[in-house]
Amino acid sequence: MIGKKNIAWPLTILVAVVIPFMVGCASKVAPVENITSAEMAIMAAQESNASVHAPLELKVAADKLNQAKAAMEQEEFDKARLLADEATVDAQLAEARSRSEKAKKTAQEMRDNIETLRHEIERSQNRNR
Repeated sequence: MIGKKNIAWPLTILVAVVIPFMVGCASKVAPVENITSAEMAIMAAQESNASVHAPLELKVAADKLNQAKAAMEQEEFDKARLLADEATVDAQLAEARSRSEKAKKTAQEMRDNIETLRHEIERSQNRNR
């Protein structure tokens, strides 16, 4: 029995030291993927004309991305990861709002065109009477 207890203590100490160290190292990994995703989301928003249709959301996304990059330089990786993820979501919101505004504008143009055609048809019918 004494032999098993002697082996268990070093193993317990090893586990108690190694596992927290491994968990601590996971948060020390730079969030490069998160930053890249945020950059790509911002580019997609810009391509959808978010600067015209959703400028506030686009600016918030860009500001958070800049904050994430600054946090990464300070090796505040958890903060950088969170800010980069928020920037991604904000950029996606900007893109969605931009696409929504474009769709509303297109729908309004179609309604206006239909109304113009109705007036033309009415005028044409009134002339033929």
